[in-house]
Amino acid sequence: MTILRESPPLPDLPERLLARLWRQRAARQQEFRTDAGLRVRVLYPGRPGLAAGPDFRDALLEVEGLGRVRGDVELHRRQQDWYAHGHAADPNYNGVVLHAALELSPGVTRLQNGGQAPVISLAALLNAADDDEAAAAAAGQEDPPAAAETAALWSILERQGWLRPADAAGWGDLLDAAGDARFQRKSAWFRRLLAEQPPEQTLYEGLMEALGYRANRQPFLKLAAAAPWAALAQEAAPYPPAERAAVLERRLLQRAGLAPAAGRAPAGLGYGAPLTAAEWHCFRVRPANHPRRRIAGAARLLAPFIPETRFIPEKGTPPGLAAALTALVAAGRPAALTAALTVAAAPGEKTASIGPARARDLAVNVVLPFCHALTAAGMENTPALALYHAFGKLQDNEITRETASRLSIPANAAATARRQQGLLHLHRLLSGGV
Repeated sequence: MTILRESPPLPDLPERLLARLWRQRAARQQEFRTDAGLRVRVLYPGRPGLAAGPDFRDALLEVEGLGRVRGDVELHRRQQDWYAHGHAADPNYNGVVLHAALELSPGVTRLQNGGQAPVISLAALLNAADDDEAAAAAAGQEDPPAAAETAALWSILERQGWLRPADAAGWGDLLDAAGDARFQRKSAWFRRLLAEQPPEQTLYEGLMEALGYRANRQPFLKLAAAAPWAALAQEAAPYPPAERAAVLERRLLQRAGLAPAAGRAPAGLGYGAPLTAAEWHCFRVRPANHPRRRIAGAARLLAPFIPETRFIPEKGTPPGLAAALTALVAAGRPAALTAALTVAAAPGEKTASIGPARARDLAVNVVLPFCHALTAAGMENTPALALYHAFGKLQDNEITRETASRLSIPANAAATARRQQGLLHLHRLLSGGV
């Protein structure tokens, strides 16, 4: 008589624990196999997703037949949870390049855009982690990246000319060079835009995109096209300076599709078609980062840079957006540039619309490379480059922390904005250079 053995029960593990095990153990596995039998090696498990969308962002994989693949990873206890959780109809999951689950089932993992994500089993992670390690993961404790994982990432960088430093002094030189490479890349992008459109529109688009944070960068960039700087300035200039921020806010909200009651935009000013409310990502977005609040902050930031419609001798005519910020950069004082990009709390609010930390980010990531692009064709020494080198450390984020950890870079190595930008450049190179 044949005795039928039942399959072992599915471990009762929450997805939170699966995420910990993926983060700590995925890159230590020799390989996984997809549902189609393809070999997958995890070079970098990705950084945890904190907003709407997949569990891990920007993972780096080697997939048989495809080579290096960068994208998002989604984890589940059961493969069919992909459909139960509604991911198949959610465009936030279109970047998923790997779906990992404990319990696999027949069928494919379909994306909202019509594509498919390969599926692997997470069982190997349970086998690789002993009870103590699993308990530590459940408690939120993480062990450092394995030497093999770090070596694999450095091998990718070394093939691109970025050698792992041999001593402590070398870390600063490496991050300075990487930070300059990022600055040069940003400046080159601004130069391409400046060849096609006015400086004010170029700088305005850069500021708006940065104010969108991660979740709404593209909608903010689209908003800058739907409400061009020239149109906003022309509409707001006739109003008294104290009223211009409100004028800008109403028009930006109307073009964003977030305040349809604001009325139509004046004809003949060059406004484009408005966005729709559905284009904005608000799920799991903190109230302080809601698009409406960010738009209000943008209006209050931009209003002081609108030139007068006529010259008033006793007041002088304020310079335009690009000229005003370029003059501040030429003055060479990080604090002055930061102050110009900081917006205090609106009446009735407790937190600044654009705080000093975000203002410093805007300065380093937008204003300085833009101003450099106006005056240089490469890495020539300019006031913008000098000020970039003088900027102190910015606020750390999950990408800088994750990159430093995975590459085993000393914690005190990225002590300036330039070196933090170097970490972001190395992250980009590890993510496939996009």
